[in-house]
Amino acid sequence: MKNIAIIGGGVAGLTAAVYALRANAEVTLFEQFGLGGLVANIDKIENFPSYVSVEGWQLATDMASQAKKLGLKVVRQKVLELTKRDNKFVIKTDKGEYDFASVIVSTGTAHNKLGIEDGYVGKGVSYCATCDGNFYKGAPVAVVGYGNQAVREALYLADLCSKVYIIASNSALTAEEINVAALQNKGNVEVIYNAGVAEITGEEKVTGITVYANGGQRSIEVDGVFVAVGAAPISDFIQIDGLDKVKGYLVVDGRCETSVKGLFAAGDVTNGSLKQIVTACSDGAKAGSFAVSYAKTLK
Repeated sequence: MKNIAIIGGGVAGLTAAVYALRANAEVTLFEQFGLGGLVANIDKIENFPSYVSVEGWQLATDMASQAKKLGLKVVRQKVLELTKRDNKFVIKTDKGEYDFASVIVSTGTAHNKLGIEDGYVGKGVSYCATCDGNFYKGAPVAVVGYGNQAVREALYLADLCSKVYIIASNSALTAEEINVAALQNKGNVEVIYNAGVAEITGEEKVTGITVYANGGQRSIEVDGVFVAVGAAPISDFIQIDGLDKVKGYLVVDGRCETSVKGLFAAGDVTNGSLKQIVTACSDGAKAGSFAVSYAKTLK
């Protein structure tokens, strides 16, 4: 059996590992940080089949344990480059170089930034409420964004903080309706629509923000700013000619194979229209299965 690599240890990558391992492949997963990806930082997950509610870290831990029991090898190194030479995929990390018959990319996305938070990250600016929310118990905070991520962050923070301001550049919140309804029942949440953050203020840490809305500006005292303005795909490390991308997202077919034969992709890094945990798992199942099928065809 040919060896297969998975780059990225989120739920898509872990699912791909399970399917490939169960097909008796030798699977190596490259992940610089903890397994589970962004899912591990979600407070409550209520739309994953079989669970009425499950904490993200628990789901991620269970998936990682399942893959490890099947024999998954995890390499905790940073992948710097993926190339293809002599019909082999070459993964270059910060510590070495590895050859594989087939590769599955499941690197997901990285948080977008406002562009004005330099110097305040870790000093009041955060990209993860479940990671850092406890630092702001009883204090006022702001969430910047208007989609699913922003609403989830605000719901979590509303139970910890004295006041939560949502700075939405849109005229409405575009998150799942059930979460928007839950947010409306929170008495300490204020949404400022058609607005943006002009400035983050504070000396050694965040003490406030300047918000522009309706043709004017408003200063708001907050101890924390949670940025939830979407994400961008992590795919720049792939240096292979003929790889189709759309705005950085990897274009895949029904088998989750890219335009490069033997290179598969799964989860949020792909051009799939729905970015959900369950669809990432579906991608992983296909990528893991068909990567093994591809590897079997090689001599």
